[in-house]
Amino acid sequence: MENIVDRLEQWQARYASMLAEAFSSDEFAGLSDADQVRLLEVSGRIQRGTEAVQVETTVHIRERSEGLRAERLTSSYGCDRPADLLRMALRIDRTASNRLVKVAGFTARIRGISAGEYLPAQYDSLRGALHEGVIGVAGFLAAVEPIEASRGRLVLEQRIDADRQLGAFARGILTDADARPVPEGERAPAPTPDELGQLAHVLAAYLDPDGAEPRDDLASRTRGLGLGAKRDGCVPIRGYLLPEVAAQLSLMWDSLLNPRVEPVAAPPGVHFVDSQQDPSEDPLVPLDDRSRLQKQHDAFATILMAAARGGELPDLGGAAPTLVVTVDAEDYASGEGWADVSGTDVPVPMRVAAQVGCAGGVQRVLFDEHGRIVGLGTSARVFNALQRRAIVARDGGCIIPGCTIPATWCELHHVRDYALGGETHTDNGAS
Repeated sequence: MENIVDRLEQWQARYASMLAEAFSSDEFAGLSDADQVRLLEVSGRIQRGTEAVQVETTVHIRERSEGLRAERLTSSYGCDRPADLLRMALRIDRTASNRLVKVAGFTARIRGISAGEYLPAQYDSLRGALHEGVIGVAGFLAAVEPIEASRGRLVLEQRIDADRQLGAFARGILTDADARPVPEGERAPAPTPDELGQLAHVLAAYLDPDGAEPRDDLASRTRGLGLGAKRDGCVPIRGYLLPEVAAQLSLMWDSLLNPRVEPVAAPPGVHFVDSQQDPSEDPLVPLDDRSRLQKQHDAFATILMAAARGGELPDLGGAAPTLVVTVDAEDYASGEGWADVSGTDVPVPMRVAAQVGCAGGVQRVLFDEHGRIVGLGTSARVFNALQRRAIVARDGGCIIPGCTIPATWCELHHVRDYALGGETHTDNGAS
């Protein structure tokens, strides 16, 4: 007798053959607008049904992966946890496998001690909606997670009632107060996961109006900051900041992104414009087209570089934290090519290396085509605090005619470039 696996394999073979024929004949392009939408709806039902199968299978994998290690289902396939087995069998990532395991925990049923019958799952109504294909994993979690956040403060009857209302809403039944079956034609459109989540939050607020008591120890345990793997030339940053740390960072962002101190790229050479002309209409002054998030990134980079050259951080390897930028000597001379920055294996354009080198404590190491070191700089390129105060006192501010930027906002530069032999001396510095 064929089991569910045999029947699904036969159906999957027919499904794959049908899709291959549709793809090869480009049948999708000939569909009408209405059929394109119907195709999405049909594929959505198939996807939700597939997720229901995966969740139910995960329920039994979890059950058979308990007990002694040698007797676990996961161990027989060389896996430590059910999520690892799911990733291998379904070819999905860690997040997707963990979500399946989480939903399986909420939909699992246990047998009663007396008669051995199955008892209802924790969220039995939503489990039924999942099996009916009206919601998928995303919709199930959107409905459950707000209720689970208040679980410790809800009695069993409240959680069961919330499950009943969410299950009815998932099926398009706006009210089931009279407990009568609602015909398909009288049901509202099925909600999206976002809409299910909104109702779940409303129910959680109604059932638990006071919410959880604020806990300092919870925030302290949750705090964290980390760097992810590089992606598309960038490194993602993720984590949670304590409120006072986030407030301090926001203040520092405000100080750097205030419109009065908004950095504007300097035009090529000093020039004058009519006093009646709007500066934004000056074709020689490039407009700052960065987004708010890009500006915050650049401001964060400025904060890090200021901290690195501030002299208050602990030494690293017997010296202040020093960023090392390695470039090919010919590339550096031409201003083209790529550079390597210590601490990351992501190559950066030469212009980025030059910008980093201009910002502060950087050691430059130049290599020739044979890998021989042909130039070694030190962080003495950067003017120290005493030199800065002396130069600011001498210049009084930006030395470019017509510039009214205060001295405290100015960066110090070498009159003769440091790369060309210019000394880091007050005689060779200008604000």
